[in-house]
Amino acid sequence: MKTTLTAAILMAAFATSAYAQTLVTVNGEKIDSSAIDTQVQLITEQSKGQVQDSQQLRAGLLNRMVTQTLVNQEAKKLQLEKSAAYKDALEKSRAAAKQQGADKQANFKQQFATYERDLLSDTYMYHVVSQNPATEADAQKFYNDYQARYKGTDEVKLSEIFVANEADAKAVTADLKKGQSFADVAKAKSIDGAAKQTGGVNPRYMPLKDLQESAPLVYGAVAKLKKGQYSQAVSAQNVWAVFKVDDKRAVDVPEFAKMKPAILNQLNNERINNAIGQLYQNADIKQ
Repeated sequence: MKTTLTAAILMAAFATSAYAQTLVTVNGEKIDSSAIDTQVQLITEQSKGQVQDSQQLRAGLLNRMVTQTLVNQEAKKLQLEKSAAYKDALEKSRAAAKQQGADKQANFKQQFATYERDLLSDTYMYHVVSQNPATEADAQKFYNDYQARYKGTDEVKLSEIFVANEADAKAVTADLKKGQSFADVAKAKSIDGAAKQTGGVNPRYMPLKDLQESAPLVYGAVAKLKKGQYSQAVSAQNVWAVFKVDDKRAVDVPEFAKMKPAILNQLNNERINNAIGQLYQNADIKQ
């Protein structure tokens, strides 16, 4: 099971210091704050300041580094760093960097070390899939289940207005009853910043079957509405919402041949995630 890092560890990761602090040990291998500092520096430089140093960034990097450490430890147990594919990819990348003059850059050593770790992780993931690849039969079963799940069901495209309290929700409903357009009310009153530009439109279609399971309050509000109708206000987690059904149609399940590549990719990713999950379950992670 993946470990959730404590607030104290994340604060330590956020703090910059002349002295590296051990943030986490993974099966005895230390991850120091200096490693996070290096990653933050590379990201901020490569993004030309568009990505700023933050606690959220450092927390994500630390979690990623814990996962990568587990994966690379397992890769080394399997001696994947000695595989022909890994060595060949590494040498080709080193040669390309030299040809382009990248090896003369001040931070090349740090960047290439990061690349080596990433390459070894990718090699492990390829190994996992190669040992038990998703087959066409697996994909066909997934497709059959998918087709059965959505047969005869509808999907909706919604516009959304979010407000902070019941009084504001009632004001939204009152404006709509007066004949104001949903988009205008969304631009004027929604607390969702994007709604100021979009009028609350969500361009993605959502199967009602999925809404019923993942967002039952939303499903209950919109399931029986027709195209063009809006819902009563509903509340959840201190936010009130009003929804409008912009479109409603039968779920279209593409033919198997069109979906097969995406299904195989999803099934192989599930195999990778399961393998990494098992590494977490067996790991000794100390904070």
